[in-house]
Amino acid sequence: MSRTKWLTAGIAAMGLVLSGVVPGTAVAGTGGCKELEIPVAMSAGRPVDAKISGTWCRPRGRDRGVLQVLIAGGGYDRNYWSWRGDPRGPSYVEAMNRAGYATFALDRIGTGKSSAPPSSAFAPDSQVSTIHQVLRAFGERRIVLVGNSLGSTISRMIAVHHPEDVDGLILTGESSTPNWPVFEQLGADYITAAQHPLLAGRGLDDGYGVLRPGVRRKWFYWGPTAADHVVARDEANPEPDVYPSDPEFGSVLLNRKIKVPVLVVVGEHDRLICGQGASDCSSSAALLAGERPYYAPALDLQALVVPDTGHVLNLHRTALVLYRQLARWADQH
Repeated sequence: MSRTKWLTAGIAAMGLVLSGVVPGTAVAGTGGCKELEIPVAMSAGRPVDAKISGTWCRPRGRDRGVLQVLIAGGGYDRNYWSWRGDPRGPSYVEAMNRAGYATFALDRIGTGKSSAPPSSAFAPDSQVSTIHQVLRAFGERRIVLVGNSLGSTISRMIAVHHPEDVDGLILTGESSTPNWPVFEQLGADYITAAQHPLLAGRGLDDGYGVLRPGVRRKWFYWGPTAADHVVARDEANPEPDVYPSDPEFGSVLLNRKIKVPVLVVVGEHDRLICGQGASDCSSSAALLAGERPYYAPALDLQALVVPDTGHVLNLHRTALVLYRQLARWADQH
């Protein structure tokens, strides 16, 4: 896929009981977390010849009966949810498990330990369809989808096309009015996965794209609250992506079909979201006012601006304050 096509696609995108997992699911791990592999088809009607891999962690103490399914953004796998932006505090998974929520942090198709088929095998809805199949595997448990960036967009599309899957949405690093000129600049920093020195050994075709080395700090972080060792770890663990080709993927015109409570969360200094002509990130009230016209009037919609934070909210020192607020929202809903 050419850089232009990546850019177009990227802009358009922007306790479980183990007996309930579908037959054939592999389970590994010890302690409070298990690694699961869930067989999936690349789209409805296709053979079940791929897998989604992820880590399920049970809550500590009280179980609120809700599973948070965690979907990372472009360039990231499940580790986004277990990394600590502040070494003195918990990761997202640890914070939510302590608050009584089970979590399942997954690798989107093409990333991490999930299947990475040729890019030609991706249907326009593969990113949405494969996660829909994962959610069906968890049975009747209440589910909140928690995304960042591309993961938030996928979460919205699941709520639109598969409303029976979802009981709530936490959308971080995404808004209805992103900063399109900055997204265009971001596209110039994409290369093929084969061109990235840390990914060349995976044997991926040119439909897989990734940011070139050394630019993540510029695009994803707010310097004063981003630790050098966190950014270095981020750079050392890039993940490739095949972006959805569905022309309606991510369309905010579909948001009025969403029926479940939604929390939109943006970092105050998110270059990809905030700015003149884009989202007003000066306050939570301003962000909510900008989001409200894109959702049904009666929808339970809330918004939160996290001060001193960039695009990858979990990887900043401000994460602990964020986690407390997200757990509070989940408790209330």
